[in-house]
Amino acid sequence: MTVLKNETSVIGVKAFPAISIILPTHTPESGINTFRERLAQIARKVETRLSELYSSEKTVGLMNRLHHAINGIDLKSTGPGIAIYISEKIEKVFHLPFPVTEKLVIDNSFEVRDLLYAAKINRSYLLVLISRNEVKTLLGFGKSLVSVEMDGMPENLKDVTTQHSLPGWDYLDKNAYDESNVSKFIHFIDSVIHDEMKDVSMPVIIFGDSKILGYFRKKSKIAKNILDYIEGNYEHASKHEILNLIEHSLGKLMQQDEQSALVELEHASGKNQISAGIAQVWRTAAEARGRMLLVEKDYKEAARLGTDGYTLIIDNEVSDARNKIEDAVDDIIEMVLKNRGDVVFLANGSLEAYQRIVMLNRY
Repeated sequence: MTVLKNETSVIGVKAFPAISIILPTHTPESGINTFRERLAQIARKVETRLSELYSSEKTVGLMNRLHHAINGIDLKSTGPGIAIYISEKIEKVFHLPFPVTEKLVIDNSFEVRDLLYAAKINRSYLLVLISRNEVKTLLGFGKSLVSVEMDGMPENLKDVTTQHSLPGWDYLDKNAYDESNVSKFIHFIDSVIHDEMKDVSMPVIIFGDSKILGYFRKKSKIAKNILDYIEGNYEHASKHEILNLIEHSLGKLMQQDEQSALVELEHASGKNQISAGIAQVWRTAAEARGRMLLVEKDYKEAARLGTDGYTLIIDNEVSDARNKIEDAVDDIIEMVLKNRGDVVFLANGSLEAYQRIVMLNRY
């Protein structure tokens, strides 16, 4: 699956026009052919809108880009959703690892919320699969796993156990001997990972039997980085099986981010350093005063912009207004990122007390 490592290339970009197409790739009743047909329908709709607003020359150029992007999509490797971004200078297709709602937006900037959310949930992490027979280290990004090698990593338990280290006395306590070797083995692995991660803050998930996990829980140098422990021997597990096993762990990572953001919100609220509700948040973002935006994942609001550029108006005139903003939340996200703020997406309903959107202010 394509992962989002260059999503910033479309965030905050202004283009006239900027075409954003967000589509679910599959539904229970549809397949590849149906999705191809839906893409063709969307393309025709885009062409109709462009021809109403722009010259035939500009329309043809943009449609050529769109058709080229669509024809290059490999549906065999796509995720549940797809995002297509087209302008006179940009032609991008991103595979999104979560279900999406269909959107077609032609505006002066790209509809980036789904893309940004995908980037947020696709965090990098390290998997360490340990058995007595081997040690595997995998670097993960979203649902992509790549094997990585770490200098000095032992291949298996035999790397710290030699025949010469085995005493020949009759009264040898083999259990104590085995315990000692396993302890050295885990210490060795732990030290290698610690050295590799000196300058990197990345969550780690450890796989192993109860004894191996016990050592990591008690003595690990990377304890602050360990996100989760998964008990069992998975030396023969496929990447697909591993991804299924860590799904809950990655969910915990998102929950940690959400809880951390909510704690910050509580502190900022106590200092009266927040703006709540779409209109107040818009003004704060436009004034470049926002340091962190918290918004419910699916919150969307059409509005019109006041003549001063700082006032957002939501009333019965929005639908026919010349200065209509299709999704003010998306524009707020772009303003916050442009001014080096952060964006945190929360579950729907979690920000009801703040009218679904709240900004933590710099001052």
